[in-house]
Amino acid sequence: MRHFSIAAFVILGMWLGGCATDEAPKDTTMNYWDKKKGDCDEVLKSPYAYRLSQITQCTKMWEMYRYVDNIPLKERSMYAVAFSMVSHKAEDPYDRAVADAALARICVPRHPLGSDGQVREEMPEKLECSSAVTDISIKGQAVASSNPYQRMKRTVEVSEPSDKEMSRATGLYKKASTQRSKNNLGKAVGLYRDALEVYPYYVAAKYDLACALAVSGDERGALRELEELNSWDDSEAEQRLVKARSDEDFEGIRDNPNFKLITGYVRVVIVNGASTIGEERVADMKKRLEMKNVPIAQIARSDRVVMSPQIMYREGFEDYAYKIRDMLGNSKMAVTLNRQAGGIDDVIVLWGQPEAAAYGAGQSAPVVQGKRAEGSDNKLDDLVKGVEDTKKSVDHAKDVGNSLTKF
Repeated sequence: MRHFSIAAFVILGMWLGGCATDEAPKDTTMNYWDKKKGDCDEVLKSPYAYRLSQITQCTKMWEMYRYVDNIPLKERSMYAVAFSMVSHKAEDPYDRAVADAALARICVPRHPLGSDGQVREEMPEKLECSSAVTDISIKGQAVASSNPYQRMKRTVEVSEPSDKEMSRATGLYKKASTQRSKNNLGKAVGLYRDALEVYPYYVAAKYDLACALAVSGDERGALRELEELNSWDDSEAEQRLVKARSDEDFEGIRDNPNFKLITGYVRVVIVNGASTIGEERVADMKKRLEMKNVPIAQIARSDRVVMSPQIMYREGFEDYAYKIRDMLGNSKMAVTLNRQAGGIDDVIVLWGQPEAAAYGAGQSAPVVQGKRAEGSDNKLDDLVKGVEDTKKSVDHAKDVGNSLTKF
C-alpha cells in the first residue's frame, strides 16, 4: 500500500537563470519543451479530445520541461483544465500529485467538476499562489518549480520478500547483469523487469533497470524508474539516487531538469581564474567536493585574471552555493547571483588571487575533464582533456539547447 505525506511542496529553483536587464528576459530554457513536447501542447490545450492517459503523460512532460514565466492568466486557466482533469480523475495518487504540482506552479486553483462529471473552467480574476509558491516571480525573470518528487520522497512503504521470492529475483537479476555486461540491453531490460515482477521493491534491479534504459536511449523510461525509486521508503534506494548523480550511465540525461529534481544533482563547474598558479588549488577544490559527493561537471579556465575567489549561482541555487562554500572551508569567498543569461551551469566556483596578474590571463576556451594529455607538463592535465576536445564539448552543449558559460 502507498502512503503519501501532505507536506507542502518544496520549492527548488531548478529551471531558469534570469538576468536583470531593461529588456524582457530571454527564455533560453524553452528549448527543452520545444524539443521534447511532441503533441503535448495540443493535448493540454484541447484535453477533451484525448485520453486521460495522454493528458497525464503530457502533464508529466510539462512538469519536466515547461517553464511558466510570462504565461498570461487566460492561458494558464486553459492549461489548468487539463491538469484539473488529471487531478480529479487519475487513478494513481502519484499522477494526481504531479497534476496538483502543475496547478500550484501556474498559480491557478483546480477547476471543479460539473454535474456531468466534466471539468468546468472557472478562470480566476488574478493569480492565486499558495503559500508554497509566493516567492515565485510570475512576471518575469525566473521561475522556481514545485518539486513533486520531493513531496513523494520515501512515501511508499516497502515490503520484505520471502526467501523464495528473493532467491528467484536474485537469479533473474544475475542473468540480467550478465546480459548487460555483454551489451545485450534489450534482454537485460526484460530480465530486470522479470526480477521486479517477482519482488517489486528490489532496489538493485530497479536502479540497474534505470541505468540500462538510460544507456539504451530511453530517457523517459529511465526517469520513470528513478521516480519510483525516489518514492520508496528505503535507505538503499536513497543511496542509489545519490550514486546516480555521478554514474556515467546517466551522462546523457544528467542535465535533464527532471533528473536534477529526482536525484538532487546540481551542475557544478570550477573555473581557474588564476592562471598557472591556480591549478593546484583548483585540483584541491575538485577533490574536496567530490569527497562530499558533489560531482564536478567541468573544469574550465577564465579568459581574464580574477583577483579573488568567488562562487556564482544560477537563480534558485543560492543554498547550494553556500553549502559548497562551507565544504571548501573558505568562508571569505563571495557568493553572488550569476546574472548572465542562458547556460546550463547551476553553481560556478571561480578561483582567483592577486598574484595571478603577474602571469597574465588564462585561456579563453573551457577545458573539459579527462585523462592527462600525453607529453604535457601542465598539472591540471591530470583533470582535463586536451584543448582539442573543447569544440566537441561546446557542440554537445548546443545540442541540448544551451551553450557553455563564457568566462
